[in-house]
Amino acid sequence: MKQLLLILSISLIISCKGQQIVPLNTSAYDAPANAYLKDTNNEFNPYIGTWTATYQGKSIKLVINKEEKVPFEMWDKNFYRDRLIVRYEIKANGVVTQSTLGKDFTNDNSLNIRGLKTESNGAIVTLIFSGGNCSIGNGLIKFKKISATQFYWNYYPGSATLNDNMCPKNLDYTIYLPETENLVFTKQ
Repeated sequence: MKQLLLILSISLIISCKGQQIVPLNTSAYDAPANAYLKDTNNEFNPYIGTWTATYQGKSIKLVINKEEKVPFEMWDKNFYRDRLIVRYEIKANGVVTQSTLGKDFTNDNSLNIRGLKTESNGAIVTLIFSGGNCSIGNGLIKFKKISATQFYWNYYPGSATLNDNMCPKNLDYTIYLPETENLVFTKQ
């Protein structure tokens, strides 16, 4: 019985070699393998919720959630991180033109908006948009906090052209997200 307890204790010590928790904005390049890039200061929390705006006659609804300890791989090392996931719905004249509200991004990254880092103690959040069909519109989105109930939306698409050799002609290549700066979203 003592030998069994000794073996279990040694196994537990070896397997629990301790995951290092590092601040959210730590570069994965500088972090040790299996580190957890954690939102230790809760900088993402003010953005969690439902937000709305109107732009060029369209209504935009964002539903923002925080996911914790999401695994990812970079530079042949495994890590974990906290991140924001933004689902959205865009309506024109009351008709939904694009929506990811019911979408599960676990196995499908199309139309995925995820927040990965903050600046100025959470006053700015940088997000990555994966783009639509053939990654059209992929780029950066920045939220800049105005108050507890409002933030600015700034969207900078990285690509808006179609690679004729790789993308089918019959897909919708419209960028529905508002391509603008300083669009005010209000918390609902």
